[in-house]
Amino acid sequence: MIGLSGLRPWRCHDCKERFYAWSVPIPFVHYAHCRQCGNLGVKRISSDYVTVRFAWLFRTLRLPAYRCAPCRNKFFSLRRHLRVVPEPQSPAPLSEAETESTAAPRA
Repeated sequence: MIGLSGLRPWRCHDCKERFYAWSVPIPFVHYAHCRQCGNLGVKRISSDYVTVRFAWLFRTLRLPAYRCAPCRNKFFSLRRHLRVVPEPQSPAPLSEAETESTAAPRA
């Protein structure tokens, strides 16, 4: 099933139902991503580290090389690189005791 269609088997963590879907959501297909796991958080690396068929040609054409950290896949891609930046987390609210201790002292 993975061959021509690109669909992969998945399992829902909540209901344990099995289904088939692409490894990359459709809006992100045009960005550089790992073909094995669908990770969009790939990092640029030197092309000297990538050993694939026709690597000499890709190096000559100066195609960017990428590495996927979770599956350690190294590859070349013509697609644009999407910089994945984690969302900043809001600080946890202070408890009443912490709020009173940070308040200005009374004179």
